[in-house]
Amino acid sequence: MARVVVVGPGAMGCLHAALLARAGVDVALLDYRPDRAQRLADKGLVLWWGERAQRVRVAVTADPSALAPVRFLVLMVKAYDTEAAAQHALPAASDSTVWVTLQNGLGNVEALARVAPGSPVLAGVTTSGANLRDEGQVNVAALGSTVVGPAGTASAEDADEFGGPWREAGLDVTVTPGPWPAIWRKLIVNAAINPVAGLAGRPNGEIMAVPPLRRAAFGVAREVAAVARAEGVDLGEQADPTALVEQVCELTALNRCSMLQDLEAGRRTEIDHINGEVARRARPGTPAPLCEALTTLVRAAEGRPGDDLQPAEH
Repeated sequence: MARVVVVGPGAMGCLHAALLARAGVDVALLDYRPDRAQRLADKGLVLWWGERAQRVRVAVTADPSALAPVRFLVLMVKAYDTEAAAQHALPAASDSTVWVTLQNGLGNVEALARVAPGSPVLAGVTTSGANLRDEGQVNVAALGSTVVGPAGTASAEDADEFGGPWREAGLDVTVTPGPWPAIWRKLIVNAAINPVAGLAGRPNGEIMAVPPLRRAAFGVAREVAAVARAEGVDLGEQADPTALVEQVCELTALNRCSMLQDLEAGRRTEIDHINGEVARRARPGTPAPLCEALTTLVRAAEGRPGDDLQPAEH
């Protein structure tokens, strides 16, 4: 029985699998491609700390049944791949398995519920940053903090237990009874920065330096905060959405966000699960025209249609 299985060999999946393995945690990385899984298992994962490389041996497989039964299945794939990745991982799960999403955007908890109805789910966010230098080779930008808590039938004890291996790996973890404020606060930041930076082709810091981009980002931040509050999410009395965005832009001034990197590489972005999901959840009293417009523009930049946003049922 594997204690933790990280699903997805992208930058964040490889980063966390390597950190857990380095600390001696019983962890495996689940890929969906057998050829790549074999290469990663043979070569190990490489963490790049600037110009210093650290190779870490990690168990990697594309056969989920070989890992069963798993205690924690941690999804670290792009939000649009959540359901397919969960379906692939399903043979590793048992009645005692807790599913965990630390992904960007909204809709991941619902996707897990469709694949494994009734299973305990933990949800949260991480502020760690990384990108792939090459297959299995991770540029570590920052080891941030993780907030996680029950998002369904999972218990506080499940969340506490999950925090254990993360702390063993030297990661900062906060276990909370309600993860949604943290999820929405990160969504505010992602929705305000990513599409604006992506469409403008600018690093994060330049958003604050260019007045029209700054106004656009701040407008989006206020929209997302309003939708969150309309959904009953308590962001905190002192949670100023524009201050959150400004702070992150300053801290990551040189960073080229993931949406910008995806657009430059011709890859699909997570816009549907970030601004698109906010626009879908908007109500008559709390419209989100900026989020809707940015979703349409990013989809157009990807070469996808943008006319299928459907309102959520309230």
